[in-house]
Amino acid sequence: MPALRVALGIAIPLLALVLAGHTDLTIYALFGALTGVYGRVEAHWLRLKHQSFAGLIMCASVIGGVAASMAGLAGWSLVALSTVIAGALSLAADFLRLRPAGPFFFLFAFTASASIPFRQPPWEAAAAVGASVAVVLVLGFAGRLRARRRDPGRMLHEPPHRPWPRMLAHAGRYVLAIGVAGSIATLAGLGHSYWAMVAAAAPIAAADAGGGLVRAVHRILGTYGGVLLTALLLTMQWTPLQLAVLLAALQFVGEVFVIRHYSIALVWMTPVALMMTEFVAPKPAGVLVFDRALETTLGAGIAFIVILLTTRGLRRGVRQTAAGRPAEQLAAPPSGVVHRGDGTGSRSSASLSEAVSGNPAAAALSLRRPASRCE
Repeated sequence: MPALRVALGIAIPLLALVLAGHTDLTIYALFGALTGVYGRVEAHWLRLKHQSFAGLIMCASVIGGVAASMAGLAGWSLVALSTVIAGALSLAADFLRLRPAGPFFFLFAFTASASIPFRQPPWEAAAAVGASVAVVLVLGFAGRLRARRRDPGRMLHEPPHRPWPRMLAHAGRYVLAIGVAGSIATLAGLGHSYWAMVAAAAPIAAADAGGGLVRAVHRILGTYGGVLLTALLLTMQWTPLQLAVLLAALQFVGEVFVIRHYSIALVWMTPVALMMTEFVAPKPAGVLVFDRALETTLGAGIAFIVILLTTRGLRRGVRQTAAGRPAEQLAAPPSGVVHRGDGTGSRSSASLSEAVSGNPAAAALSLRRPASRCE
């Protein structure tokens, strides 16, 4: 089960660090564990490929963030650097065909690591994130031991990536939304300006599919529910061991809902993002939840405007295509359902990955293409 695999990838390194007395490194291990969300429904060899790429980028993001923290980068310099990095990460994620799409998790890792004071040797943070990524890779590939297929080459075939002009345009949306969100948050003197940048990045992933506007609204509503849940959870005292188990459980529930409904998933995932700093830099609950709600509204609102202004032609084309589609095509069952010998069926991993990344139109198209059986 993908959700259980992701939760175990979080729980194992967090519990190991807590039991070893290194709670100061847990946030970096948690970012490494988030590598598990990539390729979560893909075949084993393809998942290994994508998670390996994502793990390398995640390690670089955390190490870069720690270096920025130790160099004293803050304010405008951090906003500028984060904006440039987000554009580069968008291109890298598109070129490598990572799902979930976009630089969201990598940007979160970089900006959060850069915003937390770090006074230990840098190799400790690198070791924490690297070891956590290694755990994720082992968990992700473990199911191969009982897989029926023995032809790894067939599992590595992927469609070509999007044309470079489209990838560059998409990266430009990230640069614009994140730069504006970070600038406004910095000008306003908000306490966690990187939250506004991260909130602006999330809806952009679905912009090319015409689903970015809905995703922005879901982002705001889900975060509001999440901050209320966080406020409730912060009324209780959590030991580091209890907090590690709690974060893994919350991520598990969020992963269960992430394909079905993005805003419900965020209700459970938002406390993970807010409470991960409780290991190293606890803050008053009221300040934490207010800042999160305010800056998420700011970031998602800016993303909404950017998507609205930059995807008019795309949305018009989607509407025209939907209007011209015969009714029998809309009623036909999706051809991406893979029928197995036991009478059950499963959708192709490509379509589920598109759903995870908030790309419903691409998911619908992939479900109309014939799909071969996978592991």
